[in-house]
Amino acid sequence: MLYAFHGETFWIREKLAELEKKAREKDYEISKLVEDSQVPLNSFLSRNLFGKKTFLILDNILGAPERAEEVKKLAQDLSRSENIVALVEKDISEAWAKILEKAGANIKEFRKPSASKFLAWAGAKAKEAGVILSREDMDILISREASDSFAILNALERISLEKTKITREKEKSEPNYFNFADAVFGKRKNQAVSMLRSYIKDGFGAEEAFWRIWWKIKTLRQVDSGKKTANLHPFVQKKAIQDLQNFSSGELKKISSELLDLFSNVRRGEENFEEGLEKVIIRL
Repeated sequence: MLYAFHGETFWIREKLAELEKKAREKDYEISKLVEDSQVPLNSFLSRNLFGKKTFLILDNILGAPERAEEVKKLAQDLSRSENIVALVEKDISEAWAKILEKAGANIKEFRKPSASKFLAWAGAKAKEAGVILSREDMDILISREASDSFAILNALERISLEKTKITREKEKSEPNYFNFADAVFGKRKNQAVSMLRSYIKDGFGAEEAFWRIWWKIKTLRQVDSGKKTANLHPFVQKKAIQDLQNFSSGELKKISSELLDLFSNVRRGEENFEEGLEKVIIRL
C-alpha cells in the first residue's frame, strides 16, 4: 500500500504517528528513508528476512533525482505491496500527482482544520492525556496558545504531568520549556535557538532548559530501545514515538553524549549552559 502525504507538516506527523502505532501493534518493522539514505527502495517490496512486514516512511526524497526515479519506477509495485509505504512531501506537483494516482497511491493533502474540527482534535488530545477540561477551559487554552498545535500538545503534557490548571492569563514570568523541547526535537533549530536566547535575555538562564532536554532524550532513548515503558504516561509515550520519526538511534546516542560532555564541562567551569546548549541544537 502506498500513501502520498503533503501539506501541513504537523497534521502529516499526526497521521504518521497514528499509522505507525497501528503498524507496531501488528508487529511491522518501522523504517525510514531520507534523501541521502543508501538503501535501495526495491528492497522494501516484500517482507524482510525475518518474514516481517514493513511500515516505510519516505521523508522528502523526491528532491533527490535518483530517489525520485526509483519512486517513479516502483510506484505501482509499492501500491500493490503488502508493506505500508508513506511518501511524505511538503508539496506534490501536478505531474507527480498524476504519476502516483495512476500507480494506485492514496494521495492526501493535509490542511489546517476548521475551528470546530480543531476544537474536537484538542478535546481528543486532552482526553488522551488524561486531562479533563471544560469547554471554557479548552477555549482559553486554544486562545492562549494562538491555535498552535505544537504548543497545545505541550500545554496538555504539562497540565497532565504537573497537575496544573488552565488560567485566563498566560504566565509570562516562567518560560514554557515544554515548547522549547518540542522545537528542539522537532528539529526546528531557528525557533529553538530563538526561544533559548529569549530565556537568557529575560534572566532565566539555560540550565532549566538543559534539564528539560536531558529528560526528553532519556525518554526518547527508552522508547527507542524497546524497553518497558510502563512507567511512562501514555501521552508522553505517544509523543516520544512521534518525535522518534526525526532521529535515528545513533543520533539519539550522539545527542546524549554531547549533553553529558556539556554538563561535565559546565561543572568544571570550562563552558556554560547558554552557549553549550545552543551549539548542541545547531548540530542537530
